[in-house]
Amino acid sequence: MTQIFRAANFVRELETEDFRVLTAIELGSRRFSYVPLEQISFYCRYPRPETQFRLDRLHKFGLLQRNSQLGYTGYQLIFESYDVLALHALVEKNIITAVGSPIGKGKESDVFFGQGSDGNEIALKIHRIGRTSFRKVRKLRNYVKDRKHISWLYISRLSAESEFTALKRIEPLHLETPTPIAQNRHIVAMGLIDGQELSTIPELENPKEILNEILMQVERFFLEAHMIHCDLCEFNILINPENKIRIIDWPQWEEATHPNAQSYLTRDLINIQTFFKKNYNTTFEIDEVLRTCKVID
Repeated sequence: MTQIFRAANFVRELETEDFRVLTAIELGSRRFSYVPLEQISFYCRYPRPETQFRLDRLHKFGLLQRNSQLGYTGYQLIFESYDVLALHALVEKNIITAVGSPIGKGKESDVFFGQGSDGNEIALKIHRIGRTSFRKVRKLRNYVKDRKHISWLYISRLSAESEFTALKRIEPLHLETPTPIAQNRHIVAMGLIDGQELSTIPELENPKEILNEILMQVERFFLEAHMIHCDLCEFNILINPENKIRIIDWPQWEEATHPNAQSYLTRDLINIQTFFKKNYNTTFEIDEVLRTCKVID
């Protein structure tokens, strides 16, 4: 069974005490890689025997990692238990009522259909920053900055927070980006959008027209929302049958006032230019876009 579906089942099956213990471990992980029993008991306000019973139960379910090689026995959340906490919070806040089939899978996220409290379908994007991308995350994700002790779960949470903030900020532009609904931990609930990845479309009928629309949106993001995508390429641009453009995947965005704004914006533009030149022999003047965005004179 897919991890997210197991997590959804646990949301229904776990007891209130189980969720409190999971939350206590989450709180304790700010100080400990593996949280000791005493700290978990302190945070959840349960006696040690009750806390131990809940820890044994959750460990048996496969929702915790346990380490006894530290001079004490400590406990750590895993992605599945983080899924449980995030889904439980979204259910409690009446944001979602069900998790459906997968929509797509990326390097650092999974996207599933969900059902909102009004019965309509929504998208659930689950950020999963993995260890294999550690160096890239340190280099490209400014929200990590110089933090020395930071868990992969928390990095995934920061990624989701960054994307949700971006979507909220872009929403007033009405540029067909996903509508932000809610965010909890590493999960973002958003409106569904239609479209096919630019990278997977065999041939565009009007490549120059599509390119101009992409550049127009990039300029509006910069000039009106004061944002740079910072990871723009053919894999996060969707095109629907009516040739409407949707630019997605915003966790790496940066402010237009960032000291490296020109470099970030130029990198995005080079990615777009490379794709259109290679596939359609269509190009544009990068400096012209930079001047429109008032990055250069």
